[in-house]
Amino acid sequence: MKITVPKDCDNAPKRRIIRDFNLAFAHADLEAIAEYVHQDAVWNMVGDKEIVGRDAIIAYLGTLNYQKATAIELQVIITHGKFASAMGTLSYGKETIAFNDTYEFTSAGSSILKKFTSFAIPLK
Repeated sequence: MKITVPKDCDNAPKRRIIRDFNLAFAHADLEAIAEYVHQDAVWNMVGDKEIVGRDAIIAYLGTLNYQKATAIELQVIITHGKFASAMGTLSYGKETIAFNDTYEFTSAGSSILKKFTSFAIPLK
């Protein structure tokens, strides 16, 4: 897998968490994803669906033809307090998806995500 991430991700702990969460997603590592997600988390996929609860999120990912990405590029990771955002692309063979996700941690000092909202656009 080709991985491109901002070089300054190690400057702040939350940036590392968001980087690592996205890398787990790109690697289709459901076990690692679950470690970052609160048991009552909410995942809003804008224009598609909302999933409530870590178990439901992991189960949903397990029902997809979910496979390891061939490339991930994290162009921007922004964090402030208990909020974060990441923008980039995920490639699966010939298909590339541009995404922009916003995240809310359980608190400013937490590494556990309680809410995330995803905007995803297939690129041609």
